[in-house]
Amino acid sequence: MEESIERVHTGIPGLDHVLEGGFPKGARVLLAGGAGCGKTICCGQYLYKGATRYGEPGVYVSTEEPPTEFRANMLRFGWDFKKLEAEKKIGMVDAVYQRVESEMAEQESLQSILYNLRSKLSEVKILVEQLGATRLVVDSLPGFGFRVTDLNTLREIFLEVGLLLKDVGCTTLMTTEIVEGSGLISRYGIEEFLATGVMVLSLVKQSSPLRKLFVRKMRGTSHSLNDFAFTIGTEGVN
Repeated sequence: MEESIERVHTGIPGLDHVLEGGFPKGARVLLAGGAGCGKTICCGQYLYKGATRYGEPGVYVSTEEPPTEFRANMLRFGWDFKKLEAEKKIGMVDAVYQRVESEMAEQESLQSILYNLRSKLSEVKILVEQLGATRLVVDSLPGFGFRVTDLNTLREIFLEVGLLLKDVGCTTLMTTEIVEGSGLISRYGIEEFLATGVMVLSLVKQSSPLRKLFVRKMRGTSHSLNDFAFTIGTEGVN
């Protein structure tokens, strides 16, 4: 008899139904899409609902914007992350510094880049353990490789991140940018290899802009290959 897969609620109305009850526990799901598709909002909703509705602590790792900006943006939906941090239900890791340090990556040795990266990833692991976090968000993966142009160096960077994700065992959402016209589903064409699931978000520009979600793959899940329309309102993603 086949064992049923334990599921983690997404916190996004309608998405659990699409995914047979939610993300497979321990999944590493890549959210791919262009600017304005709603990737960060989906991530915030996943963490906030996890902490407040399902009693599951989470950690948010930011490489794109300082946590102060993330907190402020999430307040528009009534999601008070600062309060959850004070209650030890949510943890924040500011990895934006990686972008600053990576500005001189061309002059840095691979060993130096990986040393700095491992130090930040160690901070993530410690926080996950301290909070007993079961949910993790990395927003975004390309931020770890900011201004790194050597493909082999990028592979090493993402390998290190992938090892951490497997080690902590959280159900993880990771974001990446789709560059229009590139033909890729991620910024570097590498990020999807870290994932057990890939969901593509798109913004269709017409008379009334339409946002769509497509589940490209989700290991251990039988899912539709249709696009699903979604909206972003005062309460987040629906």
